[in-house]
Amino acid sequence: EPSRLVTPCLTLLLVIPLSDMPLFEANASADTACISTAPVFTKVAAQLDGKAKSHDASWWALMEHNVGRLPGTRSSWAISAAWFAFLAGVASTALIPVPSHWGFFIAILIGLIFSSIWLPDHGDTVLPFCTIIILPIVVFKSVAMGGLWSYSILLFVFVVIPLADFIVGVDVGNQTREIQKELHTAFRFELLTLLVAPGILGCLCYAAWLANSGGLSLLEFGGLSIGTGIITGVVGIVAGHELCHKASRLERVLGRLLLCSATYGHFYVEHTLGHHKDVATDHDPATSRYGESFYEFLPRVVKGEFVNACLIEAARLRRNGLPWWHNEIPVYFLVSAGIALALASLTGPLAVPLFVVQSVVAVLLFESVNYLEHYGLERRELKPGQYEQVQPQHSWDTACRVTNHVMFKLERHADHHAHAGKRYQTLQAYDSSPQLPAGYATMIPLAFFPPLWRMVMHPR
Repeated sequence: EPSRLVTPCLTLLLVIPLSDMPLFEANASADTACISTAPVFTKVAAQLDGKAKSHDASWWALMEHNVGRLPGTRSSWAISAAWFAFLAGVASTALIPVPSHWGFFIAILIGLIFSSIWLPDHGDTVLPFCTIIILPIVVFKSVAMGGLWSYSILLFVFVVIPLADFIVGVDVGNQTREIQKELHTAFRFELLTLLVAPGILGCLCYAAWLANSGGLSLLEFGGLSIGTGIITGVVGIVAGHELCHKASRLERVLGRLLLCSATYGHFYVEHTLGHHKDVATDHDPATSRYGESFYEFLPRVVKGEFVNACLIEAARLRRNGLPWWHNEIPVYFLVSAGIALALASLTGPLAVPLFVVQSVVAVLLFESVNYLEHYGLERRELKPGQYEQVQPQHSWDTACRVTNHVMFKLERHADHHAHAGKRYQTLQAYDSSPQLPAGYATMIPLAFFPPLWRMVMHPR
């Protein structure tokens, strides 16, 4: 009986807490800040501390937020209340009945997103990052609408959000070094990323239940699977990436669980112990080469990350004299299989193909982000095998406010790579980092059309 599989499948998920892969570097120095879990808050001259990023004429944006903000400015209770009301409005759209009020639902949701242009954000409140709830609302309302509307999440992500990035604009604000240190220990930001794990598992369960409810056509099943993959790719893997860079055991366990929910657990090994060390060199499979199309990059990065993860893990076992069964790579795939089987046991057999398709979509989406982040950038080789330190100029940044809220400031990628141990809420925007003209939701479709991508990027 299928229900009998639930206990062993869920028990399999406990394998993650039992495995505790050591960190590459737990303490930070000038040479190891790019790979360490310890935060580094760069000391700068007093007149530059908390200074906003300079205007970039190449940005595709109508507004620039926090241009004249005084260093050390904090959010008032009124600002927090305004963001809370905004989020309440977004959450309430889930109560709008569909399909009878589909047009009303779309109009209200889009209106709310564009209205956020009037909401100040000084970077010290977690509420703007809670806008991640928009994605599951759109996905499941779209499936309820049925037919081709099941795929409307694609229009939302690649049309509505780029328009919002353009109209709402960029956030050039930075925080002082002291406020960064204070925010780094603010639990409210950590709590949100921790809550993503049960949230993603809940979305997978609901999607699997919908798939097995008997009310979906094959067309609608495809829309549901793609939409679920967008949720796990945009929210799940991005939050998992954030958690995997942290020192606490709980964060790394939940980070790996989120990666396994998209069948990409080995990314934890390669990303933290490989990519951050080798970024912007020929040794890094996740750095796209100048002139390399996305379709050339994709098979190279998927294969390269897996092979690198296996090599890194094999080296760890040899270095520590551990037997083969301590290898964590198979564990991650077993956990992914356990999630799929648990979903099938709880909801029905269609959970398995749904899990497979959403994993493919999530990985495709995430690797398209990888393609953007370091395209054509290289570190100087000082002598054979030794490269200059990772600096902000080795990652493409974008200051778009909407997508930075949805993706935990992943688009402030230069600071993340220069100081890997910093939490998302403390990432800064550097004048020295090269700038993408728009947010990831705009740049990904360009990457899918290599001539357009090169036309935009190569002059930069």
